[in-house]
Amino acid sequence: RIVVDVREWRSSLPNLLHRGGFRLRALTLTVGDFVLTPEVCVERKSLSDLFGSFASGRLYKQASQMQRYYSCPVLLIEFSSEKSFTMQNAEHISQYISADSICSKMALLVISFPKLRILWSRSPHATVDIFEALKKNLPEPDEAQAMSYGQDLLEAAAAPAK
Repeated sequence: RIVVDVREWRSSLPNLLHRGGFRLRALTLTVGDFVLTPEVCVERKSLSDLFGSFASGRLYKQASQMQRYYSCPVLLIEFSSEKSFTMQNAEHISQYISADSICSKMALLVISFPKLRILWSRSPHATVDIFEALKKNLPEPDEAQAMSYGQDLLEAAAAPAK
């Protein structure tokens, strides 16, 4: 079984997971996109979403929340099967280190969140295989627990300022 955030149903991955034999449970999750086990939570990003999440600062918040609640938080960077399996074209790689480069941002992310695991997927089909390997012989996710994670942050944000 895999707990899937309802917002992920717009993508092809839930259908591919179902066809791959997984039982899926759609819930509104505050932390992560997919919960594979009580310890493994996955935030899935396409390459364009990864760049946007870095630019907005959203990825740091997401990584922080996953690391707070799960012992094995995972950032899955999913490429498109129609495009090359690379983050930067060779002509965009500079000989100088820049804080704005995607490689620098990735390095800072793993330094800031040492428990965060980064996985690369060639396509949504490859992601199905990755999820199967991550779940192998591990307990099923706790749906109530997955839904409760992050609720304290939402309640704190909604509380009137004193």
